[in-house]
Amino acid sequence: MIALPVEAPMLCASRDHGIVGTGPSPGKPRVYEEWGYAERAWFLEKRQGVTGVLRALFWPTEGVVEVGVNQSIWAERAQKPPVEAFRFQVSKTGYLKLRSYLRATIASEEPVGIVGNSRFCVARSSYHLFHHCHHYTAKGLREAGLPVPIIWGALNRYIFAKQLRRIMPLS
Repeated sequence: MIALPVEAPMLCASRDHGIVGTGPSPGKPRVYEEWGYAERAWFLEKRQGVTGVLRALFWPTEGVVEVGVNQSIWAERAQKPPVEAFRFQVSKTGYLKLRSYLRATIASEEPVGIVGNSRFCVARSSYHLFHHCHHYTAKGLREAGLPVPIIWGALNRYIFAKQLRRIMPLS
C-alpha cells in the first residue's frame, strides 16, 4: 500500500508497505490517501481458501485498485501483525510521477465496490504471482524516484521489506 498525505480532507469515499510524504503540519489533523492493489475475487467477492490462493497466484485474474481516505495509515490501523511502515521523502517531481502512475493503474473511475472509506476500481493489469500488491507498490516507489532494486523480486512481504530497509535513510 502507498499512502500519500492529503493537504485538505477529501469529500469522496475513497493496503501494504510504502509510505511516501512529509511530516504533518502543526495543529492540523493529517489525512492520508491510500492506494493498494488486490485480486477482485479474493478481496471483494470473498472467494478465498486454498482454491482462491491457487487462482490468485497461478491464473491471471481481474485486479482492483483500492483508493482509501483515512486519518491514519493502514499500518497503524492493522490488527494483524506483522505490519511495518516505511517512510520516504520524495521530490516534487517524484511525487507527481507517483500520482501519475497510481492514476494510470485504474481502468475506470467507476467503482466496482465500496468498503468503508475505500472505493475499489477495476485495475488495468491482471493479478497473478508476478503482478500483485508488492509489485504494484514497488513500481510506484520506483516511479517516485526511489532506488527500489528489483521490482520482480518483491514476491512476498519479507523480501520486499528487506529491499526497502536497504534504501531507508539512516536516522
